[in-house]
Amino acid sequence: MADPTLAPPNIAWKDLLKSLAQQKCILLIGPDLLPGENLFLELCRHTGIDPNDLPGTLPRDISMVYPKDELFLFPNDAARTRVWRKFDDFHDEWLDRLTPIYEQIAALPFPVVISTLPDLGLRKVFERRGILHQFSYYDYRGIPEPHDRISVPPRDLRLIFNMFGVLSDHNSLVLTHDDLFQYFCQILGDRKLGSELYIELSHALKHATDFIFVGFQFDQWPMQMLLRLLNPDRNKGRQYALNPTAAKETCIFFADQFEVEFVDGITPLGFLETLSEKWAADEQSRLGAGAPIQQTLRDWLRQGQIARILERLRQTPAAKDADFQLSRLNSLREAIQNGVVSSEAAFLEMNKIRLAVQDLIEKTNAA
Repeated sequence: MADPTLAPPNIAWKDLLKSLAQQKCILLIGPDLLPGENLFLELCRHTGIDPNDLPGTLPRDISMVYPKDELFLFPNDAARTRVWRKFDDFHDEWLDRLTPIYEQIAALPFPVVISTLPDLGLRKVFERRGILHQFSYYDYRGIPEPHDRISVPPRDLRLIFNMFGVLSDHNSLVLTHDDLFQYFCQILGDRKLGSELYIELSHALKHATDFIFVGFQFDQWPMQMLLRLLNPDRNKGRQYALNPTAAKETCIFFADQFEVEFVDGITPLGFLETLSEKWAADEQSRLGAGAPIQQTLRDWLRQGQIARILERLRQTPAAKDADFQLSRLNSLREAIQNGVVSSEAAFLEMNKIRLAVQDLIEKTNAA
């Protein structure tokens, strides 16, 4: 079989742009978004474990570490809880380094972003930028809180979905081999992604034409399971993976089984920056070609770009109403930035603003 890797110039950028415009391109983000750095090993160091000296001397709350599987073994549930508390501090520090990547993701109109990380960093970036979205996560031991359930089709409201739980609820995380076993028992059983709770996500995955994977270790067997779950029919037009550390035989396997193409010579951030630049240029070209403004505003609404819509509406007879809604939005963003409003309350307020903006779009004959 031919070499399954390709250089950035050989990426079908135009196909990806069309897929983005049609809301059929889905982004999946893994733990290793920073080149040359492994999130799990850095997490081990944060908890007092030397990855170069395993099994070595471990903290009393950790019985064993399995770096190949990126899993732990805890002596009891209380120990698991104590270790989990350290994860919060670690992810806060790690988030500072991931924020540039999250900013680029927010700038692109992916209808669905599936993350295997447990943090809420991407959600916070969306909130800070005033991008309307919904957030949900898979909890193999229960169901997400009501305000974290998928309530609207992703084609109408962008979705951030944490595939392996959320950091704030350690019972939803996959940290041990037993967790992983229970996880796949659930997601392959009664609580599969096609169940009522996740049906809108399942529909979005089914109708997507392109997948982009960034930061994944394809050498791990759960990755194969994840691919089968997300695309059982193997019918995607383009599937690109940004992971230059994958072994050649792994690349060949995934190219053969799932038609994944591995992109070499560019980092996840570099790829997203390039795609963002091309998207901005493509959008500007469409606007310059005289695309109907109301249709453009509707597209921006689906992408969650409330502030951008309101700035445009300030140039129309609806300027007074647009100013009022923009003031509401800016006040909400400030409250989010200062941490004085919960994600649940922010989501509810943002939905109210969205409905008001939708009404303005339909009523105005903006030129």
